[in-house]
Amino acid sequence: MRLLYITAQIPWGRGETFILEELLEIKKREINFLIIPRNPPKEIFHRDAESVLNNAIWLPLINFKIIIAFWTALLTKIISWKILGVIIKYSRNPFIFLKNLAVFPKSFFVAKIIKKEKIDHIHAHWGSTTATMAYVISKITSIPWSFTLHRWDIKENNMLKEKVKSAKFVRCISEHGENELIKIVGEKYKDKIKVIHMGVKIPSDITEARKVKKSFTIVTPANLLEVKGHKYLIDACLNLVKQGIKNFQCIFYGEGPLRTELESLIRKRGLTNFIEMLGVISHEKLIELYKNKEIDIVVLPSITTEKEHEGIPVALMEAMAYGIPVISTNTGGIPELLSNGAGIIVKEKSSEQLAKAILKIMKEENFQEELSEKGYQKIKEEFNIEKNVKILLELIQINL
Repeated sequence: MRLLYITAQIPWGRGETFILEELLEIKKREINFLIIPRNPPKEIFHRDAESVLNNAIWLPLINFKIIIAFWTALLTKIISWKILGVIIKYSRNPFIFLKNLAVFPKSFFVAKIIKKEKIDHIHAHWGSTTATMAYVISKITSIPWSFTLHRWDIKENNMLKEKVKSAKFVRCISEHGENELIKIVGEKYKDKIKVIHMGVKIPSDITEARKVKKSFTIVTPANLLEVKGHKYLIDACLNLVKQGIKNFQCIFYGEGPLRTELESLIRKRGLTNFIEMLGVISHEKLIELYKNKEIDIVVLPSITTEKEHEGIPVALMEAMAYGIPVISTNTGGIPELLSNGAGIIVKEKSSEQLAKAILKIMKEENFQEELSEKGYQKIKEEFNIEKNVKILLELIQINL
């Protein structure tokens, strides 16, 4: 079996570490695969990504060769116009149509490549333009395909019904996502939709004692986006300070469009001595912090916005796998992860509940240890990357 994985950027770029972990597990199983990202930068940020570079082809979104291949296809293959017609028909609005059109030429170029590579199955991560690429390539080559849906890509609904109809199967990473997708595409396609969680590596031993530190370290590893709810954690920190709790340090790891706004809010709240914004951290360094017990709590104060909600955040899974207690909100697929005491679930947009949860972990050592153990067991049983990749590969195998 030879697979083509279509990603947004990985193994290049700073994001999609959860997809990288999946690819590393596939490589470990000695599966023959090829990765072609949609629009990769030239930066290799995560050290682990270097180990799959030999399985990847770097191509820009557009260049002269891609344009020539595209125009040749338009002039010589009637199927090109048929596919374009489908995209025009099923793109819900002009913006989505333009997004799909942007990946159309590269799809034809990649189709030529994978015919030579003798690909047996195409799998795309994300239901937006990466899935559009996989859809087009499959139509051109008749190679079966599937795709993984995460969170915002369900809400965007970029030709989802047409894509689900065409794909051999669709993977949702949460039951919440599955329910949302069925509302869009209908019960008719329910049997095609499979819930397979993303997974993380399970360390063999998490018994190392926590480091004795002067301050309690709270970390939020998340892009600086509205859906991540950073401002509510800022106000929770203010709540703690007002209660006289000052032996803590809160660190935001990530970048995004809200950086300036969040920095301003931190200054306005007088919290520059308590909250640091340290930018993007490499996946390897973050895991090392977990492994060395240098982080006491991971907090993800996510909210539901008009356009987006959480799936099941891998940022929480990774912390739990190393016995780090986690706090998050009752949004998206998060309750699936933190149910039965695996973490603390608070109401979204509630700084008061966040502060109360943080303080409980800080002050109650036995409770902290209980959260650690239950979180670890939840990941080991349901979010183990070895088990979940095995299920995904078996599903691909029977759909060749």
